Amino acid sequence: MDLRTTQATRMEQGLALLPSMLQSIEVLQLTAADLLGLIDRELQHNETLVAAPPAATEPGGRVTAVRDGPDGKRGFLESVAAPQPSLFEHLIEQLGWLDLSPEVVAGVRTLAERLDPRGLLVESDAELGAVVDAELLPRCIEVLQSLEPRGVGARDSIGAMLLQVHRTDPDFQDIAAMLSEHLEALARNKLPDVARALARPIEEVVALLQRIRSLDPRPGAAFAVDESGLDIRPDVIVRLVGERIEIELDSMTLPDLGISQRYQSMVSNRGTELEVRRYLRDKLRSARELIHAVEQRKRTLARVTLAVMQHQRAFLRDGRAAVRPLRMDVISEQLGLHPSTVSRAIAGKFAQTEHGVFRLRDFFDGERIAEGADGAGRMAVKEQVRALIAGEDPAAPLSDDEIVAQLAAKNVTVARRTVAKYRGELGLQSSWRRRRYPDMPGSTDGTRPRP
Repeated sequence: MDLRTTQATRMEQGLALLPSMLQSIEVLQLTAADLLGLIDRELQHNETLVAAPPAATEPGGRVTAVRDGPDGKRGFLESVAAPQPSLFEHLIEQLGWLDLSPEVVAGVRTLAERLDPRGLLVESDAELGAVVDAELLPRCIEVLQSLEPRGVGARDSIGAMLLQVHRTDPDFQDIAAMLSEHLEALARNKLPDVARALARPIEEVVALLQRIRSLDPRPGAAFAVDESGLDIRPDVIVRLVGERIEIELDSMTLPDLGISQRYQSMVSNRGTELEVRRYLRDKLRSARELIHAVEQRKRTLARVTLAVMQHQRAFLRDGRAAVRPLRMDVISEQLGLHPSTVSRAIAGKFAQTEHGVFRLRDFFDGERIAEGADGAGRMAVKEQVRALIAGEDPAAPLSDDEIVAQLAAKNVTVARRTVAKYRGELGLQSSWRRRRYPDMPGSTDGTRPRP
């Protein structure tokens, strides 16, 4: 066996991503809220980066310049919204209003820390007794359940709903029975059976059901950290003016970024200490890379959005039902971009149109969903399903098979499972659950229930 060592030269070709390229990729895929957080962190740690509120556009189309100096940065940082209190913080604040012993306060704090994201206390008494004095546990649970939001600290969802109904309420027993004994019948919309079991007229059962629907089985969910869906701000605004598509980036939430002239001058000044100049050069490079990445994000997002809307011109004119299938590689080839770049550009981004606010990804329907529908896409077919259900007779709602038949009459051929899937995505129940009995809201006066 020859164990001699030899040396050889080999050439390889590879792609090394520079830090600036990596940052551009990262910034491109960030949502506006996440980008705002990134800018906020950079402003706090990089004194060479300055910011001012979004520049106002003058009548002639010119944009006012970014102001340098600490005031601009301070103004932006002070304008960043403070985070909402967590459920734990909200509960602990209320404890300060009550006359409780230190031991009970400590026990309630411990229980509040063990609430799940719904605000429920799902651990057993034995498990809780290991962290809270067993003798104080009932009192601590009682105090926790007395706090706002009502229902917090319950052991399950039904318990949370019952905590929101006062025990002296004359309907408490029937509401409790409906939730604990007749929940399956209610879910199947068998209101006559429930009315017979409670020995009450069906109109009274309907009224109780309306009360139950107002109760919250997840009282702590409103304090969840991720509430992005509650306040969607569009990244881009799209308008159809005549036959011209206008794209406007909504940058009102982002500050105008610039370089501090003061620190730039210090780097250029030979009189500045060498270590200070080296330190500031690194900071200036980081600031410039971020500014470049943000500007590149704007340009790419505008180009991709315009290309998408050129393919979806019919949607801009006629609404959801006119959305056409579109593949991501079509846009990437048209713009000369890699498909991953297009994917990052639209990730988490929203477009405001005359027909509402939509995820940019919603306009990429891929292959044709419905044969014979002039290439109808997913959003178009889903909108037709929604429209059919909105116009149905509430006393005799359309089954999925009947929806398939009515779509076929409009030259839209889809499978029944596709209709069921889209109905679920629209938050619409099955036909037997959508049925409205006499004396139910939307049934006696000919009005239709809300879809």
